[in-house]
Amino acid sequence: MTSATTAYLVRRVLLLIPLMLGLSMLMFGLIHAAPGDPVVALLGPRAAADPRVMDQARENYGLNDPLPLQYFTWLGNVVQGDLGRSYAFNNVPVLDLLGERAWATIQLQGVALFLALLIAVPVGILSATRQYSPTDNAVTVGSFIGLALPNFWLALLLQIWLAVELGWLPVLSAGQGSVPWPQRLEYFVMPVMVAALPSVAYFARFMRSAMLEVVGQDFVRVAHAKGLPPRRVLYRHALRNALIPMVTVVGLQLPQILSGAVIIEQIFAWPGLGDLAYGAITRRDYPVILGVTLVAGFAVMVASVITDFVYVLVDPRVKLTGS
Repeated sequence: MTSATTAYLVRRVLLLIPLMLGLSMLMFGLIHAAPGDPVVALLGPRAAADPRVMDQARENYGLNDPLPLQYFTWLGNVVQGDLGRSYAFNNVPVLDLLGERAWATIQLQGVALFLALLIAVPVGILSATRQYSPTDNAVTVGSFIGLALPNFWLALLLQIWLAVELGWLPVLSAGQGSVPWPQRLEYFVMPVMVAALPSVAYFARFMRSAMLEVVGQDFVRVAHAKGLPPRRVLYRHALRNALIPMVTVVGLQLPQILSGAVIIEQIFAWPGLGDLAYGAITRRDYPVILGVTLVAGFAVMVASVITDFVYVLVDPRVKLTGS
């Protein structure tokens, strides 16, 4: 790696600081501007009828302070590694909640992304090598259907069909932590299918387009003219160049994958960050909402930096330089 590339990556990493600061300010303002009172959600309507109880609760949680003071107090604690304590989850530190839930989300989304690439890349290659054939048309139609299907509808359909009517799989994923690993795999099937399907459709369409663009370039024609076997030209020359843009596509797909986790984890009761975020939003748990948002935003930003780094490794023509 050249010194110019190193300098570029260092600048990208340092740029994460103002980006995270801006994200925190935006989310803090939006959360407090949203309708609803966390104290009412926590104590219930009966306690809300007593102004003294409400004032004391707001004072305990620091909600009586002016909004800028609340933000800077919270930001100062975050800099020290303290994301606060949950309002609705038994006053548990937010960092502990995130630590308990993060691995479940990483497992689910990691398996879904791996399977999506494992399926989409060969399907995209097959579709490109048989352009305008029935196979290509079937892949195109299937990709459009996969992109158009709402993930919540597909999740409910699979629950009714595979779990309720056929009884093959558990309806919900709650309690899987107490099950031995070989049996835990059945809890992954439906959530992974719902999480992976849109990515399979998106990656397959992009892989097809990338392959069609590469196979028409001059270096592929030269390889054919030299008498190389067609399969060697396809996989040694064309595929290596067509896979390079997939690095960027996978990185750009991460925000959509994380946003879909909220719906999928809630429907299947998957004990991850998405389910935690949903519960925090419905209960107006400001510290947990901010903690999940910061973690998700940081993951997306770091993935963007890693994508740039991997891109320059797989494609020597790219030079990440700048003034």
